Amino acid sequence: MALVPKSSLQGLDPPEKAIQDAVRDFQSILTKDQYAELQSVKAVPDADAVIIFTAQLDHSNRSRKGRSIASRLHDVLQSVREFTAVVDTFVSARPDIAALVWGSVKLTMLVPDDGRDKIAVNATSYFEPLSNLFMSFKVHCPLFAEYQALYPNSPRLQKALCNFHAAILVNALWQSFLIEFKPDIDAVQASGKEVKAEVALAKAQADRQDQELQRKEREAASESRSILGRFMLKARDDIDVIRQQQLQRDQRRARKERQMHLEKLSSHDYLGPFREARKKRLCNTGEWILSTPQFERWVNTTDSSLLHCSGKSRLASAIDHVFANRLTKDESVTFFFIRFDDPQSTKAETVIRSLIRQSLDPLTLSNKMEAGLRELDRMLCPSLEDLVSLLQQRIALSKSFYLFIDALDECEALERRHLLNALSSLSSMTSGLKIFLAGRESLSVELRRRFPIAEQISVESMEARRDMGLYVEAALLERMQTRELIIGDSLYQELKHTLTQHADGMFIWVTYLIDDLCSYNCDADIRKALGNLPKDLEETFDRALSRIVSRRHDKIAQRVLPWVAVAKRNLTLEELRQAISTEVVQPHSRPDTTVQGIEDVVAWCENLLHVDEEDKTVQLAHRTVYDFLCTKSPKSELADFRVNLEEADHRAGEICVTYLHFNDFKTTLAQRQQPVRLPAPEAIANTALKRRGRLAASGLRLMALSSKSSSSEESFHATEAFATFKRADPVDPVARLQIGHPFLKYAAQFWIEHTVNFRNKGSATWNLWQNMVLNGHALAQVPWPGHDSDSSQLQMFRWGCQTHHYALVDFIKSRGLISDSEKSSAMMQPAVEGDTRLIDILLQGVMSPYYLKKPLRESSRYGRIEIMERLLAKGADVNAELDVTGGGTALQAACEGGQPEAIDRLLAEGADVNAQPSISEGRTALQAASEAGHLDVMERLLAAGADVNAEPAFGEGRTALQAAAEAGHVEVVERLLTEGANVNARPAKESGRTALQAAAERGHLEVVERLLAEGAYVNAKPVDDSGQTALEAAAAGGHVEVVERLLAEETDINAEAGKVYGTVTALQAASRGGHLEVVEVLLADGVDFGAGARTVLQAASEGGYLHVVERLLSDGADFDVVKPAELRGSTALRAVREGGHFQMLSRYCSEIGTSRR
Repeated sequence: MALVPKSSLQGLDPPEKAIQDAVRDFQSILTKDQYAELQSVKAVPDADAVIIFTAQLDHSNRSRKGRSIASRLHDVLQSVREFTAVVDTFVSARPDIAALVWGSVKLTMLVPDDGRDKIAVNATSYFEPLSNLFMSFKVHCPLFAEYQALYPNSPRLQKALCNFHAAILVNALWQSFLIEFKPDIDAVQASGKEVKAEVALAKAQADRQDQELQRKEREAASESRSILGRFMLKARDDIDVIRQQQLQRDQRRARKERQMHLEKLSSHDYLGPFREARKKRLCNTGEWILSTPQFERWVNTTDSSLLHCSGKSRLASAIDHVFANRLTKDESVTFFFIRFDDPQSTKAETVIRSLIRQSLDPLTLSNKMEAGLRELDRMLCPSLEDLVSLLQQRIALSKSFYLFIDALDECEALERRHLLNALSSLSSMTSGLKIFLAGRESLSVELRRRFPIAEQISVESMEARRDMGLYVEAALLERMQTRELIIGDSLYQELKHTLTQHADGMFIWVTYLIDDLCSYNCDADIRKALGNLPKDLEETFDRALSRIVSRRHDKIAQRVLPWVAVAKRNLTLEELRQAISTEVVQPHSRPDTTVQGIEDVVAWCENLLHVDEEDKTVQLAHRTVYDFLCTKSPKSELADFRVNLEEADHRAGEICVTYLHFNDFKTTLAQRQQPVRLPAPEAIANTALKRRGRLAASGLRLMALSSKSSSSEESFHATEAFATFKRADPVDPVARLQIGHPFLKYAAQFWIEHTVNFRNKGSATWNLWQNMVLNGHALAQVPWPGHDSDSSQLQMFRWGCQTHHYALVDFIKSRGLISDSEKSSAMMQPAVEGDTRLIDILLQGVMSPYYLKKPLRESSRYGRIEIMERLLAKGADVNAELDVTGGGTALQAACEGGQPEAIDRLLAEGADVNAQPSISEGRTALQAASEAGHLDVMERLLAAGADVNAEPAFGEGRTALQAAAEAGHVEVVERLLTEGANVNARPAKESGRTALQAAAERGHLEVVERLLAEGAYVNAKPVDDSGQTALEAAAAGGHVEVVERLLAEETDINAEAGKVYGTVTALQAASRGGHLEVVEVLLADGVDFGAGARTVLQAASEGGYLHVVERLLSDGADFDVVKPAELRGSTALRAVREGGHFQMLSRYCSEIGTSRR
């Protein structure tokens, strides 16, 4: 596809001319060696190209002292990468232009040095101007999501984008080659504005084209327009305008829809924290992890999918290493940094969504993955399982899929459990998955439960101490260079040695101690302070607060710190300035009260804050600072610095609501921007046809006769209209307001999240907030659809319950529109999580006890005693049953969850210890406890009179002994047998197992031995519906030792399984599973090849196990036997063909040829 329609560019320069000229100029100044280097680095970049290249820059630059710097270049490189990807897709005249642009920009980072590549950023003279230049470009870079759908059909937009990236290239290349040249940042800025204007124009043109296409489609279908239609068809000169426009529209919609699906999947900024971690990392630190045996085994073997790095995170080093050494495009790398100051990042759903999103490229998105995204969009509230399923599909597309997660311990216990369960599930279902988790040592227990085989690295080692030495050295040198610390070499060496020895792995301790040392003016005072080091971080932070007070910055710091602690995202300096300068119920902005000098906020707060050098966003310097300010108490004289999170969040909500109601905004919003009047189709046609000859003139007359009268405004020159639009201000009124009022964007987005604790009598802005909830607000965003309807209030209620927004739930519920059934559903989540406050709100007023049984069951399962007490007090029936699959009573749920305290409470309330299980997958209380292995719970139940031989549920039920045997709980089995459990009790009618069959199926040899000793029937007949004999079950699972033990008990080696299961024998089951060792044991014991409803070769062929087939053929298996099974059977040859097992097919063909000869 050409960049633009050929006819529209006749006599004009192509849009890409500026970028081609820039590349040509760049190539003209290259030496032969430099040109060769360009040819080696140019390539059309894939989605990970920027991260890979910056990782390689840092890797090549690892000997440089100081912090990592490649991330400073990321945003501009990403803009170039996305632009070149689009150009490569749509430029057919010069298919190499995209590769040349990308390669040229990459080469500006490389400068030849004695015939060898030297990283430009390795030299200070290069790094400072180049990195600062690139950071200054960031704000002007166009957003790929805004232009990619419009690019192919807008020559003006194409040209503007080419001009912008040509300006980037020209500035960067001259700067990198140190030619005396002042960067023309104004040209980049102007080009950036031009792109934004052209994006707005292209969007308006696309919308207009869609409207016109709809009109033409209606007219084409109307008989009243048939004469005009026939005339226009003759006048088209082989071009069907409608079809061409339809194609453009459909392609544009497809691109836009694809981008929309990805944005809805996740908009979380996963790159920001990664880049921040890169910047904080000193060069040449953390790399020792990469050479440990644990890391090498994790990367190079399939023994374990998990590597746990405990202690201080080195995740950025590991990620860069994998990116820098990625060999093929079949390898995918994803990562996620969980942050204590970003509540959304601690949610399992956010993590999984982000991992999927970053592994998908909108330009190369497969049809299967797009269909998965579309299906996800159709779900009102996709479950975590739905997201995990989609991620599994994506992982399956890669040979290796690396998944890095940092600070796992920052998640709450419930979210961490959800996330680990998801990762464990992915690990068991997919091959090639490599998971790197960084978090505290205490996570090891949780990880071992889900990943029995895992690698672990502790950073509390000698190698980590070397990192600390490098960090202390760099920190001291940085302060000496800025002359914050003025000392001689002797004292420098003394400080370096002392701080390294006493740091004990605490980098943050070193940072604040050096801050403290910088406050002294002579060597003697520094040495005195060095002899009085703070004993822990709390004392260190107390000293920082004392310095704030001594420098009289306490008042401003006490306004700033609470805001930074409760902000839902990191505030920019300007947003923070306006937030701390606004008072509750202030009617309008007041410039005279605005805080000045906000750029000094880090100094005001003695480095307890950190400001990002690129985004100028503010955050607490470390999690320990947050813990100190919000959860611990400073010394009494510093108590005013303590942050009460609930009060600070409430005040933030009041400020947001106040700000949104400033009088400043009312006049602007009342003035609607005049819509741009694009010309009517007749005017466009008049412009195009007025000098095209006699046929065109006839067409104009015919259009004039067939159309209704129109105003003179609609007949002006078409190009004049577009030129007018071009000159119009592309900034909409709200965006203009945000420019003048920086806090507006934050307040509009997060007002609802900051008002969780609003109260009618305790919030000054309650009435304003209530009106915003019910009627909306011109500036405020809401996370639920619609207003002014019962259904939208139901959506508000559900959203409020899901997010624990107490004020919203209480307010909507008080309006009387929420049913008892809806309240019951809403109670499930807080019942599991133990949220008593939300339960109390939902239980207010009259409610039928019938709707309390589900919440009671879930709160009992998780041992939420306070929730249980509230539900029982409200009249919940302790013996109510749930008639669903796996349902049951509250007591049965508590036994399954192993909650002794909840069990005692329910029994005291009169719970029936022998209540019947639900018909499908149900368990009695004792059966549930036995299955879960809760021996202490069993003792309570037996003491309360539990029936040890209660019959199993109809579908997939188990007696207590069968359940314990299946799970392999030897001690529980012993206890039940001593209590008189029937070792040969009848199994459930559907998918049932005797105790011996259940233990054999799972390979629990010790349990099998105990049951046989107790007289278990080794040849017990399996149930018809999905039953298995003990031997067949063990063979199917490949449990060799169990098979041998059963054969020693005179087991019927040729017995068949239940009919619905496929009536297979032990040999067929082992063959179908590819368990050659079991096959050998059975053959040695004289198994009959002919038994069962299919042949053993058919069974082995279904799985494609050639080694089993070879063994069976060598033992005399007859290939020519045709014995189709009644269920799920086929001939061996057909099974091979259907499974696509071509190597086996070749073997069979060879066998056929031999048998026929």
